[in-house]
Amino acid sequence: MPMRKGGAARSRQGPVPLEPEHRNRRPTINDVARLAHVSKKTVSRVINASPFVHKETRQKISAIIAELGFVPDPQARGLAFRRSFQIGLICDDPLPDNVAEMLEGILDALRSTGFELVLRACSREDPKFLQDMRAFVEGQRLFGVLLPPLVENSVSNLLSELRCPFAQIASGVPLRDGAFAAATKLAVVGPRPSTSSG
Repeated sequence: MPMRKGGAARSRQGPVPLEPEHRNRRPTINDVARLAHVSKKTVSRVINASPFVHKETRQKISAIIAELGFVPDPQARGLAFRRSFQIGLICDDPLPDNVAEMLEGILDALRSTGFELVLRACSREDPKFLQDMRAFVEGQRLFGVLLPPLVENSVSNLLSELRCPFAQIASGVPLRDGAFAAATKLAVVGPRPSTSSG
């Protein structure tokens, strides 16, 4: 029938455009879900690279996201995981050149990921060091933590207890390269079990 043929042709040409009253605002996850004829949860799984989505569905949703120019809200994603989208860097290196190298590598790795970096200066010789680290992670609701090279096991044990993903900057390589690799790995890992970059 004519109307059915027209509808089929329109679906082959691409997703239905936004309604006129929605065209002058930022597209939302609800718009993506409506145009893809899926739930918000399915869209969220695609955004967060979940493996539990069929390839065809993933491709359809990705195409609609690109066509609409939809950009996920990092804070909204953080709420879904009960964490912010902030990554903490525990820094007790007194040498400013070393800190600058690490920051350069980390910020390059996190660019365009939606993550923000929070620097925490500290001293591992402070008797309250672990207590302060716990307060830092819990108070900021950190998504993850970057650890400097050669950090004690007590710190990684604490982060594992808090179920906070972490990555350690590798020793034996240029600080910038090690920091870039650790930050990249942590950003990809997201809210999964903690890891180390080496």
